[in-house]
Amino acid sequence: MLFEGIKLMFVGMTTVMLFLILMILFINLVAMLTKGATARELEALEQERRLQAENRKKAKETASSGTDVDIAVIAAAVASYEAERFASV
Repeated sequence: MLFEGIKLMFVGMTTVMLFLILMILFINLVAMLTKGATARELEALEQERRLQAENRKKAKETASSGTDVDIAVIAAAVASYEAERFASV
């Protein structure tokens, strides 16, 4: 009876171990087959990051003149809102 339990344990553990090894092999196979697509995707991501960095740099250079106008517009909007709200009270 004890021997049958030990035999069943080894059969189960062997089955699980073989499944895990097979799964690792298939994962590595898929990684090798998709290596080219992965490289293209990484290159596209890197190019997108460079474009975003350039856009941020350009926006930062032009933002200094636009910031003063934005602040004036916001201040005028707040003043108008406060004038309307407190005039009716």
